[in-house]
Amino acid sequence: MFTTVLEPDEALVEVQIPKLPPSTGYSLKEIARRAHDFALVGVAAVLTLGKQAQCENARLVFMSVGDGPVEAPLACEMLVGESLTDELFESAAEKAASAEIDPGGDIHATADFRRHLASVLARRALQEAFVRAQNGVA
Repeated sequence: MFTTVLEPDEALVEVQIPKLPPSTGYSLKEIARRAHDFALVGVAAVLTLGKQAQCENARLVFMSVGDGPVEAPLACEMLVGESLTDELFESAAEKAASAEIDPGGDIHATADFRRHLASVLARRALQEAFVRAQNGVA
C-alpha cells in the first residue's frame, strides 16, 4: 500500500483516458471522517444506456474495502440488459456489499458498518450515473 511499481529511473508522463460513449454517466461517492481524510468507503459507478434506456454496460468499483480497488462484477451482471429502476439499483448495491467485498474493521469503522456504507453509496452512485446517462452528462 502507498507504493507504485515505478522504478527509481522511471516517471509517469502521460495518462490517456478514452472518451466515454454516448448515453454514459458516472458517479463517485465516498464517506470520510473529515474532509480530505482517507475514505472509510468509496465507490465509482459507470453506466451506459442502450435502446429504451436499458443498461448496455455497467461498472462498479469500491475503494477502502480491500487491498486495492475491488470490482463488483456480479452486481453489474444484474444490471446489464435490464430496464434500470431504483429497486434494481438497491438489489445490485446490496449484492455487491454482501457478496463481493470483504472490508476489514478498525478504530474508524467496523466491517459491518463499511458493508452498510458500501451498499448505500453504491445505490446512490448508480442512481446518479443513471441520471447523468439519461441527460447526456458524462
